[in-house]
Amino acid sequence: MGKRLLVIDDEVAFLIALRKLLAEPEIEVDTAETMEDSMGLLEHNVYDAVIADIRLTGVQHKEGILILDHVKKMHNDTKVIMMTGFGNPEVMQEAYSLGADFYFEKPVSVSVLKGALQKLGIMQ
Repeated sequence: MGKRLLVIDDEVAFLIALRKLLAEPEIEVDTAETMEDSMGLLEHNVYDAVIADIRLTGVQHKEGILILDHVKKMHNDTKVIMMTGFGNPEVMQEAYSLGADFYFEKPVSVSVLKGALQKLGIMQ
């Protein structure tokens, strides 16, 4: 049975690239640019893993943390990888305390993300 992955980032070019680079015959990749879009997808789909930027366009600058909290409350088995270009130890600790499986500071290479997904059992 295939795996389903959700990538959330406000950089459209990054989403397009990740969709192309992470998609495999057995992996379906959905993308969302906003917290609202991601919440809609999360309400209607169950994902094996979510890759989310912490800071999306918005006033809170921590939308990814809210998404992480939502994912873990709805589907605790979903693996979550958090990324940010604005990292600090407090944000990292908050992400891990809410159940993030990995936390990376941008730029994050595709090989690092694939490695994390392999460790989580999502990719071969």
